[in-house]
Amino acid sequence: MTSSEKSLSTDKILLTARILGYGGALPFLGGAIAASQQIAILGLSSAFLLLSYGAVILSFLGGLHWGRVITTPRVDGRFDFAWLIWSVCPSLLGWAALMLPVKIGAVVLSLCFLAALQIDLKLIREKIWPTWMWPLRLHLSLTAVASLTSLIIS
Repeated sequence: MTSSEKSLSTDKILLTARILGYGGALPFLGGAIAASQQIAILGLSSAFLLLSYGAVILSFLGGLHWGRVITTPRVDGRFDFAWLIWSVCPSLLGWAALMLPVKIGAVVLSLCFLAALQIDLKLIREKIWPTWMWPLRLHLSLTAVASLTSLIIS
């Protein structure tokens, strides 16, 4: 693969990640608006639906680490148990947040999103993940936290 082909491939990945990432932020924004107006969606509380979406996306963030650990062996040949353990924590914490009152669940999820952002920043700084992920992760995490925070202050 030539350098121009590699650059084009990276550009396509970045564009696709942005489209999918920002598209995935729409349920956070829509959920926050619906919850602020106390609009039920299909007979369900929009606040709980927003909380549920947060738990699903948090689980997805953990899945990124699971995939990275099992597909990218360490240079020294050791298996990275700590990262694999971390990869399931977001799913478990998101699930637990769904069993809490909405405002408390929103606090738990918001803190988890901020923690996941810091952990991912470490991987970006260490060049394990590409630098283009930083602004995307920052924007999407702040959107999630702001949307969940709207449940706390309402």
